Amino acid sequence: MNAPSEFIPRGNERVLFVDDDEAIANVVEIMLRKFGYRVTTFKDSREAVKVFSEKPSEFDLVITDYVMPYLDGKGVAEKMIRIRSDIPIILSTAYANLVSSESARAMGFRGFILKPFGYQELVGLVRRTLDQKEPGDK
Repeated sequence: MNAPSEFIPRGNERVLFVDDDEAIANVVEIMLRKFGYRVTTFKDSREAVKVFSEKPSEFDLVITDYVMPYLDGKGVAEKMIRIRSDIPIILSTAYANLVSSESARAMGFRGFILKPFGYQELVGLVRRTLDQKEPGDK
């Protein structure tokens, strides 16, 4: 497993994860739960937005895939930010040719991760994103 000197940050925050690939959705949910996060997973981006709109205060962070049917990750973020402007959202994608960390930030995402990623990279990004202040905070 991990070397004894290796520290992986844990949390207990509520994460909404959106990815239309069932295998990825399942693996990421397991990864995050292993490190203490409470995860709600959706494979349909429209359903994720609907649930978020009904209970926006029940989530501390959103992670969304970029390329999905019906509503892509940018659309998910736009709708969720309209509902709750302070929600931190991480963009996940396998398509480095479509989006970069810089373009993701310009779209309003607080974090960016390229697939495939390991649990250390994912959990570390989740913790850093949750710990950073909102844009404009001092």
